[in-house]
Amino acid sequence: MAATGTWARLPSYRHRHRPAEGTPGDTLGDTRLFPHAIDDPGAGFEIAMFLNASERRILCLCQTGPYLEGPPGMTHGGAIATMIDSTMGVCVLRVVGAVMTANLNIDYLAPVPLGSVLLLDGRIERMEGRKVFLSCHVRAADGDTLHARATGLFIRLDPTKQQAQEKGGGR
Repeated sequence: MAATGTWARLPSYRHRHRPAEGTPGDTLGDTRLFPHAIDDPGAGFEIAMFLNASERRILCLCQTGPYLEGPPGMTHGGAIATMIDSTMGVCVLRVVGAVMTANLNIDYLAPVPLGSVLLLDGRIERMEGRKVFLSCHVRAADGDTLHARATGLFIRLDPTKQQAQEKGGGR
């Protein structure tokens, strides 16, 4: 998909996803994306994200490791929520700019066995002022099983407030 130029593979191991250039937050230092807080390869989240900015859509391939276990042999629902939030958040961050999650609604439809490869398909549905509404579907990599579907509301950060916080040392 990235070879056509319409999709871009985003860096995904240890570095945060930078906001669109010129938007609030694009000057932050190099920080770690939360799903990569586990240093043991394969133990937590293994992810690769692909963004199509013109379609306002993101695809994320994710494999869950043993540190994410909830019920025996299954991925914890909070880990699935983390990937949904991260996938939608990176999409809106890269397309619109710095945001914060205001609301996340998830319907869990089928359990996810540990070690499964998932395809998360997120997209910006609409924008109303600073509000950005997104959706995300979590499917098995073969596309046959829909594990979860979600909607989210993200709020674009007010650039004047963010600049004042940065100048004031984060207060």
